[in-house]
Amino acid sequence: MAETLPSPAPESAVVLVDAHVFALVPTHHYAGIKGNCLVVPRSHYENVLDIPDDLGSAFFRATRRLAHAMQSAFGCEGISTRQHNGPAGNQDVWHFHLHVFPRYANDGLYGGQKVAYTIAERMELAASLRDALR
Repeated sequence: MAETLPSPAPESAVVLVDAHVFALVPTHHYAGIKGNCLVVPRSHYENVLDIPDDLGSAFFRATRRLAHAMQSAFGCEGISTRQHNGPAGNQDVWHFHLHVFPRYANDGLYGGQKVAYTIAERMELAASLRDALR
């Protein structure tokens, strides 16, 4: 029997939930590029070295769904993903997660400043992505 999962609440930064992963709008964005998300496993794995092989399809499926939703909601021209492992790999959160970014020509993502979202911005972006995922 398939697990019944709750839909993310409208006042939530969570945009997608499935049996193995969830995605949310994080507390910050980079270089003014808004609408980025994190795809996170529902179980704890420190980094990519710990992720079981069978979770790969759940991450790919969520990332692809987010990419389509970002294009629909934000009209972005492309998508980038990013993931860090270990201190030398710039990992600073010790729970595996995959960044998914909407991209625009010459947007300056790499090297851009990290800026906090307001709560209202974060909720509005999450609502736009949830609508695009329906």
